[in-house]
Amino acid sequence: MDALGHAINVANTLGRYVPDAPPQVVAACLLHAIPQWPMVDEAVHELVEAECGVEARWLVEAMRAEEAVLAHPSEGAVQGQLRRLRTIPWLAHATLAFKIVTLQYTVAHAAHRRWDAAQAWPPPASHDERPPYLHQLLALATEVVHPVMTNAFARLLDKRPSVTVCAASR
Repeated sequence: MDALGHAINVANTLGRYVPDAPPQVVAACLLHAIPQWPMVDEAVHELVEAECGVEARWLVEAMRAEEAVLAHPSEGAVQGQLRRLRTIPWLAHATLAFKIVTLQYTVAHAAHRRWDAAQAWPPPASHDERPPYLHQLLALATEVVHPVMTNAFARLLDKRPSVTVCAASR
């Protein structure tokens, strides 16, 4: 999936679960997939602020910061990201939409293979076998995100191929 298609899917997923999401959150979902963000040219950041609002720029930066946390996880970095998600509920919503789209893609991709994905990648026997960050994200989301959205995320976590879990976490 290309970056634009991914971003549109994330914004659509957010809209499906949270139809009254503020425009800045939708904009952040659409802009988070910009490959070179943050860009060296401050004019781009100013353009995002002027057209979408300061909140959109900040949300994009926070969504992209998660990638750095996942690339080099440490307990402090993960807890900092979770604290950020807990204190900014719209960031939690956008992040969960991003994870739902990524897991949907991962599960669908595995399902279209010619071999038996269910046999090769059995679902986890217990919730404790989920990747730690995604498990922590689910626990946090149950506190701040609508249950319909968190339940969809939990179902995808249960279906996800264990081999691709790192890709779904990034």
